[in-house]
Formats: sequence, C-alpha cells, structure tokens
Amino acid sequence: MKRSWPLVALGGAAAWYAQFALCASAPSCDRDCLIDMARQYAGALVDHQPSRLPLARQVRFTENLVPLRFGAEGLWKTVDGRRDFDIYAADPDTGNVVWIGIVRENGKAVMLAARLKVAERRLVEVETLVGRSSLSAAETVPSPRPDFAAVIPVGERLSRERLIAIADSNWDAMERGDGRAAPYAVDCERYDNGEKTTQGSSPGPNAPDSGGDLKDRSCFGQMNSGRFNNGNRVRPRRVWAVDREHGLVVGLFTPNVPGNVRNITLRGGKVLTADAPELVPFTIEQVEMFRIVHGQISKVEVVLGPRVPYGMRSPFDMKTPWQEN
Repeated sequence: MKRSWPLVALGGAAAWYAQFALCASAPSCDRDCLIDMARQYAGALVDHQPSRLPLARQVRFTENLVPLRFGAEGLWKTVDGRRDFDIYAADPDTGNVVWIGIVRENGKAVMLAARLKVAERRLVEVETLVGRSSLSAAETVPSPRPDFAAVIPVGERLSRERLIAIADSNWDAMERGDGRAAPYAVDCERYDNGEKTTQGSSPGPNAPDSGGDLKDRSCFGQMNSGRFNNGNRVRPRRVWAVDREHGLVVGLFTPNVPGNVRNITLRGGKVLTADAPELVPFTIEQVEMFRIVHGQISKVEVVLGPRVPYGMRSPFDMKTPWQEN
C-alpha cells in the first residue's frame, strides 16, 4: 500500500493569510528570498510556530529519512534553543535552499541540515537531517568557517555540472580507495558535526600514488588508504543545492556497508580485520557541503546522522516503496 505524506494543519491567524496571499502573488524566489526563507524557518522552528511560515497546502517533511507531520513531530517538538551558527547554500535555479545550523534539543546542542524547497514563494518540501551522533562538537565549535560565506569572483565560477562532478568524485575516491580520484586542495579540511576530523595537508591534485597510509589523516589520505574497502557503496548521491556564487555543493549521501567483508585490504597491501560493528549491514545518512575553489575541494562541512538499516532510503529518493528514483 502506498504511504501518503502527512499533511500540515492549516489553521492560523489573519496575518498569516495576508502573508500567504502576498507570497503567492510574488515572482519566483531569488537568492535573497531563499535565504530569508531559511532564516524564517529557523526562527519558526525554535519558537514552535510553523504557522508563521508561508506554506503550501501540503508540505512534504522528513526528519532523518522518515516522513513526519510538518510542525508537529520530531525536532519541532524537542527543540528548545539555538546557537549562533548558520551556513546557507541557495540555489535559485531549483528553488532549494539549505541551512546548516546548531539548535538545542532538550538542552543538548545538535547540528542539523535542512533542505527547503520553495515554489511560488511557498514552502513545499522540508528535508531535515539531525546530527544526533556521538561524534559532535556542536556545543563547542565557535562559529561557521568563513570560507562558506566567501563569494567566488564571477570569472572564476564553475558551471553547475562541473561543481557537481567534483563533489561526486569524493565518493568515487572513497569507493575505490584511491585519493587521486578527487581533486583535494592542499588546505582541504573536513568537519563532522562541527568536529575537525582531518589532520595535515593533502598533496594536491595529480598526486602520485603513495600506496596508502592509515596515518595520513588528510582529506586525500583518508580516502587513499583503502580503509573503506569494506564493500561500501555510496548510493544514492542526491544533490540538494548548488550555489555557484559561493562554490558550494551540498547533498544527502548515504554510504552502504553490506557487512560481509571480514578482511579489508588496504591500498598498500596490508589486511585489516573488520571490527564487529562493520559485520552487520548498515547505512549511514549524512549531509555534506563541499566548498570548491579553483576546481579543488577545499572545505567539507558534514552533518553526520545515525546508522540506519541497510539500504534505508528517503521518500524523496523513492518512486514507490519498492522502486528507487
């Protein structure tokens, strides 16, 4: 039986209806409009007031891949504050805007990523990933990396297709255990739920084959070691937004580990015995934002979600419960 999306309740004050009518008659949402929508969403979320938002009649809403009632379930019920940490990626071509922020959930700081889809200046989709992982520096990270707000000069902006291809190459590097598959900048850094998880510099694009080394914790080194040669496949790889003005690509990427690889052969030939948690099938849900400068991956901001059952998919990735898009 096909599962229907939960509908948002459409009560509200006269002021909301006036705002809704104004938005419905307005032109398409440009960059400033999209970012304003994300800011409105953050405020409404923390204040538990979804009716303040200009909503379509039906809002498709998920949290950590699960469809919920918009404004009435999940983080909407548990949030009780917010930190001053905001990163935005606006994509006027598709009507999507992504907000990565930090809120307090029952007193604990958690990082989240929200994709908002806007049509005719109404909110029609909200896809949220909440980083409730034990790996987190959401409480202590001082502020967003300024790189994500830096504007790329017009003459240096890459095409949408090129930006997506570069971000996608990161997952090719993971699957192949070959860091040379992606153009990591020398200064490449990765942060998972606010915590820096890379160390040292990458050798830069066109690096020679170093043979792989688990001690190399750079962006390049982590992918080049072969540590992820445990049957891992990153599917789907769904882009949420491409922000050419800031060189950003952000999406939902789900590594899938089948749990049947007991011996992991590293790039240098050494064989590791898989840890017990890797000997059960699982999928990791994560949102990654890539900052791409001069054709190279420079910064990666990750909202790392929980491990979920192997092959679990977002409804946004499914045509039917049995068929992927």
